[in-house]
Amino acid sequence: MHKLGILTASLAAMLGFGGLSIEAQAQAPAPAPATKKITFLTNYVYNGRHAPFFVGREKGFYKEAGFDIDIAPATGSGFVIAAVDGGKADYGMAEVGPVVQAIAKGAKLKAFMVYTDVTTSGLASLTPFKTPDSIIGKRIAASQTDSARVVLPIIFDEKKLDASKLDWQAADPGVYFSLLLSNRADLFTASSDGDMPALTKVATAQGKTVEFSSFVDWGYDVFGYVLVAGTPTLEKNLDEARRFAAATRKAVEYAIKNPEETAEIMVKANPAMNRDTVLTQWTGAIKSIQTPYTAEHGYGAAEDKRIQRTIDLVKKALKLDATVTPDDLFAIKGK
Repeated sequence: MHKLGILTASLAAMLGFGGLSIEAQAQAPAPAPATKKITFLTNYVYNGRHAPFFVGREKGFYKEAGFDIDIAPATGSGFVIAAVDGGKADYGMAEVGPVVQAIAKGAKLKAFMVYTDVTTSGLASLTPFKTPDSIIGKRIAASQTDSARVVLPIIFDEKKLDASKLDWQAADPGVYFSLLLSNRADLFTASSDGDMPALTKVATAQGKTVEFSSFVDWGYDVFGYVLVAGTPTLEKNLDEARRFAAATRKAVEYAIKNPEETAEIMVKANPAMNRDTVLTQWTGAIKSIQTPYTAEHGYGAAEDKRIQRTIDLVKKALKLDATVTPDDLFAIKGK
């Protein structure tokens, strides 16, 4: 028995089990994944919509999933797509419309999770614009990589309007407010959960009233923001994307249950931000996450029928000939 014990111990050591018995080793938990440093791009300058990513970092959700995450802001979905496609960022979030357009044009990236079920994007103005045709001929401030430059033509196509009549004014997001409030632009591309709370505060101080025209209200009923990664990365290690998505879902669920703490975490990471504004922004973003669709299919998931509708809308509006299937657009569809 003594010799058998020695042999068993020797075999365990050779197999890397150290001093654990075979029975104890069978009960030992699987090792945590090795930590990998990654860069994640938000679609825009930071606002409350991005708070869950900071929650995930603060609470260790990404670390538990094997990531040392560096979060950085971008200037629009087009910027994110170019950076991820070019290997300058590991993951990012972007509006689904520009992602379809990019894939149709040969970009090597795919979505792997739905972050917001519907878009929070629209147009901010000082006077109301109730219908898409009412903005024809009006000056619209938008960065060259802003997703609205893709979304609005889709809406115009659905309404049988001429998108060439849109008067785009190239501008950096940092000057949107001043352009609108000084009447150098009639509208700017904005988000209900990000720009509007902050803009309303600034405009009210100047005795002005702001309006918001929602793209969803104008009939844009496709997915909102999705998480994307380069196709080579996904093909090499799809499990990594699954772990990132799972950590993000965990962070979003925590942020929804703890909105005030979420705002505090966001401001802790970004001291220039205002806690109350962040809280208002995140509360608005929750509405784009908790929808009847997510209640039925689960948060973060996508089904082929809705993916195909998204693809068809984008291709038709932007006159794209390339074939794009649901599998071309999404690497992971379920949770």
